[in-house]
Amino acid sequence: MARPRKLNDAKQGHRTKAELEAAELQENTLNAYDQINVDNIPEDLNEIARKEWLRIVPLLSQLPIAELDMVMVKNYCQLVGMQEEAYADIQRVGTYDPGENKRTGPYLIYMDCHKELKSVCNKLGLTIDSRMRIVVPTESEEKQSVYDQFGVDDDD
Repeated sequence: MARPRKLNDAKQGHRTKAELEAAELQENTLNAYDQINVDNIPEDLNEIARKEWLRIVPLLSQLPIAELDMVMVKNYCQLVGMQEEAYADIQRVGTYDPGENKRTGPYLIYMDCHKELKSVCNKLGLTIDSRMRIVVPTESEEKQSVYDQFGVDDDD
């Protein structure tokens, strides 16, 4: 399996000019695609998934998520809806069935959704690690001295 790619500014280590130029050309194509549309809510999402769509898509517009990624975003929202429904069922029936000596169905669904959500979140940049590969701090967000942060002058 190939390693996930990083944006040029997030890369560390020595890179040749040719490598950096080739990577920059690839990065520039990310902005060539249409941004995902918040109002284009898939019809088959349940109520929980629709709320998640409305919550997450505006946030994703800050990342290079395009309309091409709509299926992945839709899957994420469906998984969130399924997981919340399973959690509500767990509250009713519990996680373990002593009569059959095994875990309950809602618990298994909840855990399967959890595993899938971890995978989808990494692909969409919804985890800290995955965002660090694609989001680069701007100059204003980079390290500032204490004097710059709190406005302390030389005469203070």
